[in-house]
Parts: sequence; structure tokens; C-alpha cells
Amino acid sequence: MDNLIMTPASREILERWRSASVVGRAALRADPAQQLLLHSAWQEDILPYWWSAADNTEALQVVVDSQSIWAAAGQLPVEILAAAVGIQEEKRALLTAAPLPDLLKLEASAPMPLDMEVDLLSKAVEEADLEHLVPLLQSMADDENARRVVLNRLAQRLADDSHAQGLRSILFGEWHDAAAGLPARSFALGALALLHSHWQQVPGVAVVVPEGRASRDPEVDKPLLHALRERDLPAFMGRIRALGDQPLDAIRQLFLTVTLMIIEGGHRHDPQALMRLYVWLGTLLTLPHRSLRQARKVLFSAAACTFGFAGWQRREDWPDFSTLAAYRDRALSEPVPAHFTWQGALYAAASGTSADWWLQLAERAVAQGNPTGFWPIWRTAQRAGQVTGGPLAWIHPLVVLRFYFD
Repeated sequence: MDNLIMTPASREILERWRSASVVGRAALRADPAQQLLLHSAWQEDILPYWWSAADNTEALQVVVDSQSIWAAAGQLPVEILAAAVGIQEEKRALLTAAPLPDLLKLEASAPMPLDMEVDLLSKAVEEADLEHLVPLLQSMADDENARRVVLNRLAQRLADDSHAQGLRSILFGEWHDAAAGLPARSFALGALALLHSHWQQVPGVAVVVPEGRASRDPEVDKPLLHALRERDLPAFMGRIRALGDQPLDAIRQLFLTVTLMIIEGGHRHDPQALMRLYVWLGTLLTLPHRSLRQARKVLFSAAACTFGFAGWQRREDWPDFSTLAAYRDRALSEPVPAHFTWQGALYAAASGTSADWWLQLAERAVAQGNPTGFWPIWRTAQRAGQVTGGPLAWIHPLVVLRFYFD
């Protein structure tokens, strides 16, 4: 299908990238202007597939994975990047790609005071009014402050929706990291595609945000992991309510709890859904939240979604947490372990070779054809330690192994 949105310059650089040698691709990437054009071309190239994905979770996951690869481009050697991009293009080719609406060709409207633009943006998004939204977003994308407002409003609008384990926020997070700094036209088209996905997907289940904290009692003191494993809803929600005055800290605890659940092997019944939950919680910790009330709404939505995975028995193929922690402390005095094992992940962290370990993991994933959901998990797990901090920051590499190389 002919993509009428794509500019001649974008077509040309995509063809150059696809036909170039490793050296030629490296030269393209080393030139800032050419790199910017290439990333814009990738965003234009995906638009028909993204627009047509509508509420198809599998198709939107292909979009998420593509955005995640582009967001990771600066970390990857050019040969790994090219292979990953090529595989993802083949996956997109299997999707429907309907013609894009002519409204996307509308030119930017005249700039207005920012507060007026923000009011018009909110109204157009609420009414799914593409005719007014296209020129407005094109105009706002030209101004750095207005663009920042657009990003914040999109993040806040999508954060508390739990449909498909936060797929709206996951899409936003990966697209943001791949495209937030692109030229105005590419940025605006991506934001429009994101909103189109939002309008097409069914809303997540609404949750009631309770007022006040839970009383302090032994039930509330039960750790989240134990409450989840035992499917103890009163203890789980009581603990969440007790943490409700500090919702971001509570989301951070949820994220760590889900990480431990995955390490225990509690992901077998629906691994793709649990992957999305992990990425969603990690994404929520990087998003702006405009108020305590909104952050509490996000927390309780995420908690309700998380409890859907409650109830599992720890698998015995990996040691328990205390044994993992003990190995980590003595890893350098142990024999060098096999690379893609839990010992290998902990040894890489202890020996200061984590960067190489992550790249070798990426190379192996490319060799396996970009397993579905790998790239968002790869990116989320890498930065999770910085996002969560604390003494458990070292556990996140184990998530990737548990899902993909176990």
C-alpha cells in the first residue's frame, strides 16, 4: 500500500538504510541530520499499520516492539539494530495497512497563546475531533513548551487505563522515547496515531479509589508478594490503601512485587499479559502525575490489574530469593557461570560487565526473530534499577531471562 504521508526524503533514506552495508549504515547513523531523518522516516513508515491496528492487541504489540527498537537505537551496535529493524518490518508487513485519512495532510494552524491551545487540545481530544486536532498538534509541535504540554497531557490522559495491562501507557512510553525529539511533523503524526489508538481501544475497568488509609492491623502488614501469592484480596488491598498517601512509592512496591512474582515463575498462565503489566508499572514510574488524586487513581487501577495475576506456587527450578541474594554477594569468588543463566546475570552485574551482557541478550533475541514483547522488557528491565532504587535494584535482569531464555 502506498503511504501518501511519507515524504520523498523519508522514502529515499529508508531505501538507503535498507540497501546499505554495515559501514554505510554506521555512516548514516553517525551524521546527526541523517539520523534524525531516518528516525522520522521510521515513524512515517509505521503510520498505516499503527492506524489500522485499532483495538487489536497483537497488532499494537508489533507497534510497541517497533517503537522500542527505535528508542533503543543509540544503545545498539548498527548490525544488531539493522537486523532488529528488518525483522520488525517483516512482522509489520503481515498486518493490515489501510489508507490513512486525508485529514492528516492538514497544515499547522496559526500559533495562539499556550493556554488557549491547551484548552482547544483538551476539547479536541475529548471529542475525538481529528479535523481540529491535526492542525493544532502540528502547530504545538513547533514550540518546545507547547510540545512538553502535549506530552504531559497525553501521559496523564492514558496513565490510569488498565485495558490490556496498560497498553495505552506502554505505547505512549515507547513512542515518547523514540520520537519525542523528532521534527514537528513526525512528532504530531505520532501523537495523532497514539490518540487514534486510544479512541479505538475499549476502556479499562473503572476502579473505585477509596478515601483514607487502611487501619494498621496484622492483615495490612502482610507483604504484597505474600498476599498476591496466596490470593488474599483483603490483605493485598489493605496494604495498597495503607500506602495510598504515597502512591508513587506504592507503585514502586507493586513493580518490585511483580518482578519477584515473575522470578518465582508465577507467569506461566498468561506470559504476554504479565509482560505488559511489568512494562506498564515500569512506565508509570517515569510519567508525570499532575496531582495526588490522579496518582492515587493510577495506583488503584494498577493494583486491581495486578491482582488479576494472583495465586501461584513458586517453581523450584530457580533458588529462592535469599539464595539468589547470597550468590550475588559472592559471585566474583565463584567459577564464571554460563552466560544466559540466573548466575550469569548476577555475575555480570558484580563484575561490571552488565553492558556487554545486555547487548549479548539483544543479539540472542535478534537471532530468535525478535520474540514478541522482548524489546520493551529489555528496555524496562535495564532502567528499572535506577527507577526503583533500593537494595532490590539488582533483580530486574532476571525478568528477561525468566520470560525469554528460561
